[in-house]
Amino acid sequence: MNINRRSFLNLSTGVAALAATGTGLANAAEKPAPKKRTFVGACPPSSKEYNSRRPGPTRVMVIGAHPDDADIVCGGTAVKLVSRGFDVRFVSITDGRMGHHKLSPKETARVRRQETLEAARRMGLSGYDIYGYPDCGLYPTDKARLLVAKKIREYQPDFIFTHRTCDYHADHRATGQLVMDAGYLLGVPHWCDKAPAQRLRPVILYMTDRFTYPRELRPDVMIDVDPYLDKLADGLDAQVSQFYEWLPWDRGREDEVVALGDRSDIKARNAFLLKYTTGRKKRDAERFADAWREQYPNRPVPKHIEAFEVSEYGRAPTEEDLKLLIGE
Repeated sequence: MNINRRSFLNLSTGVAALAATGTGLANAAEKPAPKKRTFVGACPPSSKEYNSRRPGPTRVMVIGAHPDDADIVCGGTAVKLVSRGFDVRFVSITDGRMGHHKLSPKETARVRRQETLEAARRMGLSGYDIYGYPDCGLYPTDKARLLVAKKIREYQPDFIFTHRTCDYHADHRATGQLVMDAGYLLGVPHWCDKAPAQRLRPVILYMTDRFTYPRELRPDVMIDVDPYLDKLADGLDAQVSQFYEWLPWDRGREDEVVALGDRSDIKARNAFLLKYTTGRKKRDAERFADAWREQYPNRPVPKHIEAFEVSEYGRAPTEEDLKLLIGE
């Protein structure tokens, strides 16, 4: 049989295709194993001697710029971790005094401090600290960094959640910068001698946002918060000045508050609160659905998640750290 060049090439291509098909069929049932994730941390790895946590519950510190930032962005995760025995503390670096359209700044700061204490009680937090810097006037100064570091050292958290430095509010960006700048320095004894250095530095995680510049948030840790939304709504309900007054006014939704009445209908109240505070949790469940399936292949994608990115300014988390957070 005579085979010219064209026939030979066609035959070779067919054999190669058949071989590839066979290989594909053989491997069709095999799914690639998930890649093991590695993280970089600015803080040096602790030696084995110091690599164990203190006795007692795992400690989590959520550091926001205003008295409601932690609740809105990380509240579902906080409630879930509290239910699992974690010690969770919320922080607001500013006093929130600019967050109202009728009350004076001084009165707003006073009211918001009271409201956060009640929110903490309802959510089971171990505390809700307000550091008192002026709302809309926070800057990453040396003085502020020392205060943040001192408070972190006193609490000795295993994990810190905070803002990214590309968030929409200047106070948010300053807060993220302060935590980042304090990360390595938490273990320098003579830099902040008002509190003992933290030998096992915390893992730092950024709370979710929608910004795409310089890049979109990477969902390193995703928490299913579907079962905890009503408990979160109970905490949000305590912050009357924010969720029933200032934010509805700021967003032109005052008529919905009027229609809600005296909030005696718990189901209607929760529906109102969650309607405007879980949007990002629903969006994150949608935009990070593929990442969820890859990281948690045996778990269906929830309707609401809270997503976090590991910061390189803290300690690089181990697989055990990540499992501890997500509950495996």
